[in-house]
Amino acid sequence: MTARDSNNDAALFRRISAGDEPAFREYFDLHKVELFKVIIRLTKSQAITEEIIQEIFIGLWVSRRHLSKVDDPAAYLYRILLNKTAAYLKKEVNQERIIRAASRQYKPQDNSTTELSVEAKECLQWIEKALDQLPPQQRIVYKLSRQQGLSNDEIAEQLHISPHTVRSHLAKAMGFIRTYLGDMAMALVLVADLFRPN
Repeated sequence: MTARDSNNDAALFRRISAGDEPAFREYFDLHKVELFKVIIRLTKSQAITEEIIQEIFIGLWVSRRHLSKVDDPAAYLYRILLNKTAAYLKKEVNQERIIRAASRQYKPQDNSTTELSVEAKECLQWIEKALDQLPPQQRIVYKLSRQQGLSNDEIAEQLHISPHTVRSHLAKAMGFIRTYLGDMAMALVLVADLFRPN
């Protein structure tokens, strides 16, 4: 970043600190692409990348009164980026650890159902991984509908949103999960081909 860019960001920070919404939008437009490139390299997920970027800018606006005191806007922005991304990656590692621990504890009592149980468990794990990549509202709606069995009207009432919004979130969540599971199945096939003897 050049000195001119740094001065421009500092000026935008001062304007944002005063509640200037156009300055906030300008700052977002200036940095969203570079942030996307950095975060997606770390998360490998477009949905999570977009969610982290959204969280970064929501955080900036919520704490905007402090921005006028920031000496180095670029360093400040990247510190937030790294903190948010690290929190996501830590969450992923913890989930993997929990899954491995659960796998070690799993002892089927009936050998005839072992293969079916393992396949069902693996499928549920892939669905959970897909759910983790959904935007928060879609994830909540999916879990209330498919895991807790609530109707669209019940979900709408609980979340204070319209039934139409519930249907939209549910359709998007299910579409994403289907695509995710299809992509994973294709990846598994491709990996299996690598290990197939010639």
